[in-house]
Amino acid sequence: MATDIWTPPGTIPLGVAPVGRNAETGGKIVAHMVMLKVTDRFGVEHKQKVQVLADDTTSQSQIEEMMGNAAESFVEQVRTKYNKRPPTELERKEIGRALNEFRKYASKRITSTNRKIYH
Repeated sequence: MATDIWTPPGTIPLGVAPVGRNAETGGKIVAHMVMLKVTDRFGVEHKQKVQVLADDTTSQSQIEEMMGNAAESFVEQVRTKYNKRPPTELERKEIGRALNEFRKYASKRITSTNRKIYH
């Protein structure tokens, strides 16, 4: 297997670990592990561990291509998932107050016999 594999920018190589044997050919299967790090547009860093499985027949370019595809899909996932800014401290307090008020009235509805609030 290849030892000096190119990794996409923003990744940290974690090494290679044996996983098992291929049932059909009996060849060794190894996992090339990298940690992907991406910072979203609000400055929050997101991490994901990726394992690329390869056997004796997998070339170095195929392994590098699989790592590159995983990195691209993770970057795209972070961009689409984290496009809203996180709430500020004041907004979190308002959300908390609203949730507490909802819980209070929900418990009152549960205690009443016809699920309406009379008190």
